Amino acid sequence: MVTGGAGFVGSHLCEALAERGWEVVSVDDLSTGALCNLESARAKGVSAEWVDITDPRLEGVMADAAPQVVFHLAAMSSVRQCEKDPRRCGEVNAEGTARVLESAVRSGAEKLVNISSLAVHGASPGSAGASYGLSKLAAEDHVRRQAASAGIDWITLRPANVYGPRQHGDGESAVVATWFWGMANQRPLFLDGDGLQTRDFLYVSDAVEAVIAAAERGSVTAIDVGGGVETSLNALIRQMRAITGWEGTLRRRSARPGDIRRSVVDPRPARTVLGWSARTDLATGLRRTWEWATGS
Repeated sequence: MVTGGAGFVGSHLCEALAERGWEVVSVDDLSTGALCNLESARAKGVSAEWVDITDPRLEGVMADAAPQVVFHLAAMSSVRQCEKDPRRCGEVNAEGTARVLESAVRSGAEKLVNISSLAVHGASPGSAGASYGLSKLAAEDHVRRQAASAGIDWITLRPANVYGPRQHGDGESAVVATWFWGMANQRPLFLDGDGLQTRDFLYVSDAVEAVIAAAERGSVTAIDVGGGVETSLNALIRQMRAITGWEGTLRRRSARPGDIRRSVVDPRPARTVLGWSARTDLATGLRRTWEWATGS
């Protein structure tokens, strides 16, 4: 079972699992995901259930599916929306994770692969954008404290900045999707701050391989997952210009409060524990994403 299976990463995961011969059930409330993302996966036999992870009906859906492994990707992932509605953010990300774990245990699942966020690092009350990071940290803590006593294996992954086909820009972590959309539609692009802030960009197929490796090999640990390559936003826009030939306007805005200056993952733990390393360099991943965005 894949919660958030109709979303960006979730739909790619469903498809990859089906290609490996897994029987897959996607669970999604379609608040940000879309059934069209699952078109290819459903053609490969993936079934889809429309249910919110905070809904008590989840337990019945989980019981009917009787999954061996639960991949938990469903979340309220927009930092901006979490700040606007911190109660709902905590309800989905923390309480929803608790419900997923409880339902997984009652259904007899053997393992939970919990997808968290690098935002847990340094998350503290009162800091800018804290609601999202704190909700994911609470979810991690619950899994760590409750899974062992409940008799279910678990692992938590914190992916770097995932990008690729099917991602839609929200102006936050989805900078690649946001800028490609602007380029494709001849819209001005916006850069918050000086552009020297760096990110570790992880292509979606590599992220999916890490998640599957976690189901097969990782156990009772939390691991940051990324390529270990630090790219500034200025360097990113240069690469994207080179791929697209875009000559539009890049408008500068003030830096967002609390924006992280440097974000890069140490790739060694994932390599050691999961036997996984990112394989797609940024230039290749960007070209594939642009081809999808433009239908070329």
